[in-house]
Amino acid sequence: MDSKKLKSFLVIFFLSYCIPIVTSGIVRAIAIYTFVTPNTFAPGGINGLAVLLEYITGQAGFKINSGYFLIIFNVPLFFVAWFMLGKREAIIATGSMLFTSGLLILFDYIPGFPIYGEETERATATGILAAVASGILLGAALAIMLRSCGTAGGTSIIASVVKKKWKYMSVSWLTFGFDAIVVVASFFVYNSGGSFMAKLDPVLLALVSLFVTSKTSDIIIHGFQTAYKFEIVTDHPEELAKEIMEKTHHGVTLMHATGMYTHGDKSMLICIIRKRQIADVQRIIKSHPDTFAFFSQTSEVYGKFAK
Repeated sequence: MDSKKLKSFLVIFFLSYCIPIVTSGIVRAIAIYTFVTPNTFAPGGINGLAVLLEYITGQAGFKINSGYFLIIFNVPLFFVAWFMLGKREAIIATGSMLFTSGLLILFDYIPGFPIYGEETERATATGILAAVASGILLGAALAIMLRSCGTAGGTSIIASVVKKKWKYMSVSWLTFGFDAIVVVASFFVYNSGGSFMAKLDPVLLALVSLFVTSKTSDIIIHGFQTAYKFEIVTDHPEELAKEIMEKTHHGVTLMHATGMYTHGDKSMLICIIRKRQIADVQRIIKSHPDTFAFFSQTSEVYGKFAK
């Protein structure tokens, strides 16, 4: 490989893998150290399990940073991913988690590193804000890894391995199941000896964090180009298409269709619009009683599409 090709390869590798791994690692570490750990709740997955163990060791009088537990968990996961999923996935996923682990350990040695809330004096409002903030950061870290590298590591590796053996299972549901186990475990770990409601508090905070994480990652992965697709079966395609284009300023595509019940020829109009224009299109469709239509949300829109 000549120097020019090598330089090009290194630039692509740096932009495609190194930056996402470093960025997601920093964001994830701040979420855990600043918002999760001080407010005594576990967000689920490998991260949550490490946070739980840090709390348990702290209660026992020899607190061990969650970063060390992440290293312990990810070493075997690296070999599992290497042999079961592929070398690329193993290196990327483990590299990101190990970077997070190192930062978590490093933060302990930085005097005055900011934390939000205190373990012994957590107000409900503070806990909720911490759960939301951690969810946003963890969701951003997850989205960066999935969008740039195609893998997030942690419980997703375990879920992918299980799916290889039982193909009918869903990776997303398996991951959710592993996260749920950690969340349920937090009920028995935090506020030991307290009332039922006190024990329920960290579980609810974890659910808030998981929900915000999911929504944040979806928004980042799918972008803000969300639109809606209308599919309209009509006998008046020209008239209907003209009204829609004049009202929404979006194009309409005509397709020929056949009704399988009547075996009659029909026309199907397809148009992509913004959310704010749904009501306008619905009013147009209702003015044609013999028209059938349905619409669905699209994740992203590419190409020439007016906002």
